[in-house]
Amino acid sequence: MAAEKPFFFLHIRKTAGVSLRGLLANRFPADRILFQAHSVSGPRQPNDALFATGHVGFDYARQFKAAPTIFTVLREPMARSMSAYDFFQSHSETFLRHLATELTEEEYQGRSRFQQRARELGPARFLAEEEKLARHWLANVQTRQLAGAAFADCPDDDPQLLDAALQNLAEVDLAGILERERDTLHLLGRIMGWGALGPLPHLNSTHGRRSELDAGCRHILQSWNELDLRLYVEACRLFDQKLRALPDEADTTAIATSLIGGRFTPDQPVHGHGWHEREYFADRWLCWNSAPLATLNLRVRTARPSRFKCLLSHVFSTHTLDRLGIALNGHRLDLRKRAVSDGILIEGDIAATAWTADAHRAALTFDCPVLGSPRDLDPASLDARQLGFALAWLELV
Repeated sequence: MAAEKPFFFLHIRKTAGVSLRGLLANRFPADRILFQAHSVSGPRQPNDALFATGHVGFDYARQFKAAPTIFTVLREPMARSMSAYDFFQSHSETFLRHLATELTEEEYQGRSRFQQRARELGPARFLAEEEKLARHWLANVQTRQLAGAAFADCPDDDPQLLDAALQNLAEVDLAGILERERDTLHLLGRIMGWGALGPLPHLNSTHGRRSELDAGCRHILQSWNELDLRLYVEACRLFDQKLRALPDEADTTAIATSLIGGRFTPDQPVHGHGWHEREYFADRWLCWNSAPLATLNLRVRTARPSRFKCLLSHVFSTHTLDRLGIALNGHRLDLRKRAVSDGILIEGDIAATAWTADAHRAALTFDCPVLGSPRDLDPASLDARQLGFALAWLELV
């Protein structure tokens, strides 16, 4: 793929889009990203973004200056619909205040009423007494989004929607399948030349008790999602077709971030796996690891650098720091760790034998077996992520 080709992630609600968003956005420069292209509070045009995502229609792809790579994920329609039903009535006041800044007034009022009435009535009465509201958020959502804005005024069961959605689905570079998460990440990594993708942190999940839907409610939801069910079958067929067409030979060398002056900062593309979505904190970009093993693929201009340095702005615990190990091209580094004013400075010498394969390529592996969640420290915290350390910068000199 061309380095400057934009990437459009069409985010369908309740298909793990929030979890995927950070995983994908990390692969692009932090200043060339547009999150929430649907939001009324921020920019909605992609302009010069290399990565854009949001709850928008397929036709949003035409707003890019250059044709983007298009990626989306579909979910088994009944599972998606029931997940949305639970999620839309689980919001806290804080979450609703955030929604008010993101959605149009009409959409916000619809979400607020959904929560209120679903809680009051229970599934059977809600689907019957608030059918118009329920159908808007639960019926053939995937088909309508893939059909695009040109069909926004069609009834949610209009066959024209499916025809348009199927036509657009054929133009999508990859429509992943949520139930086949590992294959989806593998296929996307191969298509984009990124190498291994994942693990996928599960964010924005629905907390609390799952609704018990009786046979009558399930029958209603199934009748409302007949187009989505047919779309999903075709998406699975195309997915299998792409998977079968994948070359049998081993992965080619994954894309690496080229260092300028031997220095890496997380505003640059993070080519590797095992990282959370980047954060901007205290006037700089940080990146927390999300897994016990995190990798970073770098390319240096100076052949065979002999010294490694990195700054960790935060570490979950002293035990995490004690157990942290780092290897370069498979050679474990002998690390020196010390506290400095803005974090933990880690230094180590790089043996010449680490560069025998490629004098300019540095494949780093961070071995961090001890992770924890902010909730472990404060049960009231809303942050349930598993974290080990936050990388602020890295140097190979």
